[in-house]
Amino acid sequence: MSIVLSLIMILCVSGAALVFFTQLYPKNWKEKKLVLGVKNRDEFREGAAAETVDAVVKKRRGQACIILAVVFVLAILLLFLTKMVTAWAALLFLTVFTIEIPYVLGNREMKELKRRLGLGGEAGVSYVDLNSAGAVHALNPNRLLIPMLVGLVCVVLAVLMDLEVILPGKVPAAGLFVLTSSTAMFWLVGVIIFVLARIADNLKNEVISADSTINANYNRAKKKNAADLLTAFTWGNTVFLASTVFLFAFWYTGVGIVIVTAAYMIVVFVAIALFVRKSKMIEARYEKEMKLLSDDDDHWIFGLFYCNPADSRMSVERRAGVGMDINLGHPVGKVVGGLLGLILIGVLVLTVWMGVVERTPLTIKAENGTVICHHMKDEYVIDTADIVSAELGENVKDLSLVRNYGYGTITVQKGNFTVDGKSGCTVFLSLETGNYIKIVTDEVTYYINGASEEETEAVYNMISK
Repeated sequence: MSIVLSLIMILCVSGAALVFFTQLYPKNWKEKKLVLGVKNRDEFREGAAAETVDAVVKKRRGQACIILAVVFVLAILLLFLTKMVTAWAALLFLTVFTIEIPYVLGNREMKELKRRLGLGGEAGVSYVDLNSAGAVHALNPNRLLIPMLVGLVCVVLAVLMDLEVILPGKVPAAGLFVLTSSTAMFWLVGVIIFVLARIADNLKNEVISADSTINANYNRAKKKNAADLLTAFTWGNTVFLASTVFLFAFWYTGVGIVIVTAAYMIVVFVAIALFVRKSKMIEARYEKEMKLLSDDDDHWIFGLFYCNPADSRMSVERRAGVGMDINLGHPVGKVVGGLLGLILIGVLVLTVWMGVVERTPLTIKAENGTVICHHMKDEYVIDTADIVSAELGENVKDLSLVRNYGYGTITVQKGNFTVDGKSGCTVFLSLETGNYIKIVTDEVTYYINGASEEETEAVYNMISK
């Protein structure tokens, strides 16, 4: 099971690295609209300037290739060296950060070259096509509303299953609304995708030519490509939601969860790959028509973050990667950017905390008439006088664990769980320790173990005397 999950994480890390690499470091830069986050132009393709740009692109692309190779090697090593989810999360953050370093350095070099050539200025130049401004759309809302309605039906089914109106006594953790909360969360993701799709479809049209028809066709093609991507995401999200309901109803196993998760990740990366491929085809198709390009390079910090107080738009097309960026110069953009920054910091802190938690062993001991379960702190203290029965289980992996609330990773499970169909059990288990103790009291059933089989057996022997 852990190998399969690790393979899924390799897919996530490698997929993210490849998407960033292909988007940030194009091989044939002369045919692209952007070169390391700076608008491409005829002056870059001529004489000594072309040689300079070529050298910069090759150097930064080579550095990115080295980073990509290191990421792949680290991913393979993690596959065999650790089961910690936080290690994979840390590698994913490291990948996204380091793969952009050559891009940022190259962006600075390209802006310097632009200044040396006397191109553009701080204020920049902007073009507006009055004939097609705001008139080009490609999104059919029904393509998103249909899967959202299907997802809503699944949420209703989840509620009925949790209320035991449907399949009474057969749904894990029924009554605790674990299934309802999970499906509702994924359905809300679909709502967010719908909002993003509407925003993307209403982005300001880009002007690349003096011909309004060319501008309209170019923007329509780009918006159609974005709409197809978000439609694929919506259907993938809905299928994952429906699969979750099916698993809870008929086949709630670790294998089932892994299969569904792996399939979902594959769909996501295939959709992104098709989007990137189509984007390149669109840029190649209209490359010769790109005679008018707005000069807003100086408003892109490091080529990554857009900040232009004079621009009334809150969102713009992203230069580095796929999707949209927030205009940090917009009043609302400042608030959203600040919130996103706080969320990112929170995720990083949580990742570090989870890493500490995963590396800290679970310990149990029997002393002074109590059984103490310790992990970072004394989490559970069981009075031995309250114990009705205790038995030693041979293999913790034989237990069917469904988390109602609490903490769970590949190696540690703690909190309130449904165990082998019985809800309301308190779990304190290291999945790397083979055996476990089942302790039954008048009010609660506990499943606990320590950092080793010897420690677990010693506690069992003391409380079973």
